[in-house]
Amino acid sequence: MGIDLRRLRSFVTVAQLGSLTRAARHLHIEQPPLSRQIASLEREVGFDLFTRSRTGMSLTEFGSVLSRQASRIIAEFDVMENIIEKSRREHKYRINIGISDGLHSLDRFIKSVMAIRSFDPRVIVDLKHDCNENVIMMLKEGTIDIAVIWGETDDDNLINKIIFRERLYAVTLDSYSTRKKHYRNIHDIDGEYVLIPSKSRNKYFNDMMVNLFPPESTRNINPNYDIDLLSLAPMVAAGAGCGLIPNLLTSTNIRGVSYVEVHGDEAVCVASLVTRREIPSPLVRSFMASFR
Repeated sequence: MGIDLRRLRSFVTVAQLGSLTRAARHLHIEQPPLSRQIASLEREVGFDLFTRSRTGMSLTEFGSVLSRQASRIIAEFDVMENIIEKSRREHKYRINIGISDGLHSLDRFIKSVMAIRSFDPRVIVDLKHDCNENVIMMLKEGTIDIAVIWGETDDDNLINKIIFRERLYAVTLDSYSTRKKHYRNIHDIDGEYVLIPSKSRNKYFNDMMVNLFPPESTRNINPNYDIDLLSLAPMVAAGAGCGLIPNLLTSTNIRGVSYVEVHGDEAVCVASLVTRREIPSPLVRSFMASFR
């Protein structure tokens, strides 16, 4: 069901005024388009919302219930719009930062950096969270100014800056971890299948795991699940296999699952700060420079 705010607003207006003619005049639209909106809404919900008569339109029982809920939704949306508009008037500077799933614990660090660098107090930091690939796409499309991602991008139009390196930890069932304090290398981890994040969510980790566990490897990767770094541990707890995640995510407690450090040069991942190669704004340049 895809009920949009425009149709809800039209429905509530007709319900309040009891007439398509008066509602159309109030909404500054013609009556036929308004009538089509109401009819479309009725088809979508599968119920008549109004009883039509020569004297006007009155709500049905279901229409009354929907009208009350729709009125609340519209009121809340109007409040949100007012807040947004007020923010636009009061704040002239904004930096939009996209953060990949699994790097969410950097939020406070980013805000602290902004304060430590003594940026203009009018600056607003807007943080958006999504999977690795969506964050990169938002940066390319201009929705965000800076991306904090796992790995690096090979796009010539983007600039990468590695901000830290992380050791990988094996995610295994408790029954396996009791035998190990650490694994000597990636190929020692226990579990028949190695779960890997899907390419559509995190290409960096997907490519890394495919390279580490090629077809001739003694470990089988299981790419059939649409998972990301955050859902990997719950999948292990459900018995789907084992996996590898950055140390940053080992603070998440999942019942039945343990995190075991993996030694070896291969058991390392990176996180990067990325921005577009075009001439960045002074605010973006200052922010990038703060990560030394």
